Amino acid sequence: MTADVYADDDALREGKPESPRQGAALFNIVADADADVMVRVSAALNLLNVAPRRLQMETSPEGTVTVRALVDCARLQAELVARKLQQLTSVRAVTMEYVAVPGSFGTLP
Repeated sequence: MTADVYADDDALREGKPESPRQGAALFNIVADADADVMVRVSAALNLLNVAPRRLQMETSPEGTVTVRALVDCARLQAELVARKLQQLTSVRAVTMEYVAVPGSFGTLP
């Protein structure tokens, strides 16, 4: 596996990465309400090479959007994508929750 130094992916320096157990990641992204925000977020999520199970976008009157995406993936992949999302110019905040059992999230909040 290759480390992505631009996304601060140096976990492989300590030795072997954790086992690629499958789970699910819930990404909560707050960004400026630019016309291309969905394209930018989707491009970062595309690194997981799987379509999100759920995707929700909501615009606020303050000029921001909140995007929630639920994606089945390994924890190491989810952490990499969360760092990539934080690097996007229009993104203000990114939080990521991960569970080892994909069905545990149920519905998006």
